Amino acid sequence: MNAPEPHHSTPLVFERQATWDGISLAHYRFRAGDVPEHSHRQHLVLITLTKDSKGEIRTSSGFNARPPTSGSVCVIPSGQPFAATLEGEAEFLAVYLDPSLVLRAAAEDAPAVAARRGVEVIEKSSPHDPLVVGIGQALMAELESEAPGGRLYAESLANVLAVHLLRHYTASGGDMRRFIGGLSGQRLRRVLAFIADNYERDLSLDDLAGEAGMSTFHFAREFKRATGTTPHQHLIKFRVEHAKALLAEGEMSLAEVGLRSGFSHQSHFSRLFRKLTGTTPQSYRLMIQPSTRRVINDDADGIARLDNPRQ
Repeated sequence: MNAPEPHHSTPLVFERQATWDGISLAHYRFRAGDVPEHSHRQHLVLITLTKDSKGEIRTSSGFNARPPTSGSVCVIPSGQPFAATLEGEAEFLAVYLDPSLVLRAAAEDAPAVAARRGVEVIEKSSPHDPLVVGIGQALMAELESEAPGGRLYAESLANVLAVHLLRHYTASGGDMRRFIGGLSGQRLRRVLAFIADNYERDLSLDDLAGEAGMSTFHFAREFKRATGTTPHQHLIKFRVEHAKALLAEGEMSLAEVGLRSGFSHQSHFSRLFRKLTGTTPQSYRLMIQPSTRRVINDDADGIARLDNPRQ
């Protein structure tokens, strides 16, 4: 994976990064010191993880932010030079978002406003933005996972963040209207059929939105409104249901069941299967196939008799 633009000489003591289409995440730890002025091609969304963080962030335009505590958010637009002074140890999540996603969201969400005024992401800090923090935590979980959830999940988070920046961190955010219209029954059935036919692939949001004939931003929103779940959640649920059917049918290995159900990693399959069903794939198989459980028990009894011939 390609990392975002690197920092110059800084008091950086720890760094790890991950990149997906249109969005990247970096986890940083700093000691006290000065971060030299620099800029990024992407919009930077900085999430403070340290309690009672001391220091400030400065931009060349005169903006100044002092991150007060864990959970605070600071947005620095693409190309805006900024520097920072840290008065003690500090830890941050940095989300880098491709500016084209915000521009596309504006063109689709409020084309008249975007054409008249343009879209300008502004420097802004917020002491509390649970949606941004939630996106950062979700990406962090993907970074730490040995079996990431696939590009559909990261793309969905990028879309949500782009719309959120558009509405809350742009000069004309308050004028952005919400899309009016929905995902018709016919379009929804077409998308669900497409998922059923292609669940083994690493599906993207563009794939599903294209099947519905909608933009990715409108599709993601309207799919959840119509089904009560996000496209990624629906795909995972469909894969788990398919895996349950395979587990009930025969003696296929668990690794093969996972692969045939669209999970590229065994650990990813087991974790999500348990999350949705409350049990492991192996336990589910034993529960749904009494004959399999009997064979295992009989084998165990036979081994016990061999170990103790007096029985």
